[in-house]
Amino acid sequence: MHLTLLRGSIAVLLGCCFAIAQQPADKSQDATIQALLREVHLLRVALEQSNQIAPRIQIALAQIQLQEERVRNATRQLQDARDKVSDVQTKKSENADRIKQFEALQAQTVDPNARKQMEFDLTEMKSAIDRWTAREQQYRAKEAEANALLLTEQDRWNEANDLLKSIERALAQPQP
Repeated sequence: MHLTLLRGSIAVLLGCCFAIAQQPADKSQDATIQALLREVHLLRVALEQSNQIAPRIQIALAQIQLQEERVRNATRQLQDARDKVSDVQTKKSENADRIKQFEALQAQTVDPNARKQMEFDLTEMKSAIDRWTAREQQYRAKEAEANALLLTEQDRWNEANDLLKSIERALAQPQP
């Protein structure tokens, strides 16, 4: 729409210039022709700038959309890793509580066979805590990776947004 309007204006101005140029020249007509030619030149410059900036705007918008999706994915990965760490911590805490209960119960048990079974169960529970601790370390590593990825993707989003802002500032500046 904007391009069509500019092209139409240029065509009208050129038509006026040619019509005036066909008439005998005097100083006022010469000044009018010069003014029209300057206006045509300014319209041409505006059209060229519009043709150059439109693709840059489209590219910047596409980059922002892509980065927003990447930021959302990285945020989901980070939240998933944090949820897994939290789940593991809960399970470790539950097992630690069970171990304390079993140790208290074992201290009160006098039957040697029951004490032996409780000792076996306690060993299993302690092994489970060790396994949960190993998983927690793995999930914490994944959490750190996801956090680093999120920061990287946010930086890229900021860069794309800065590009769009610089284009916006360039468009807001008055043209000579």
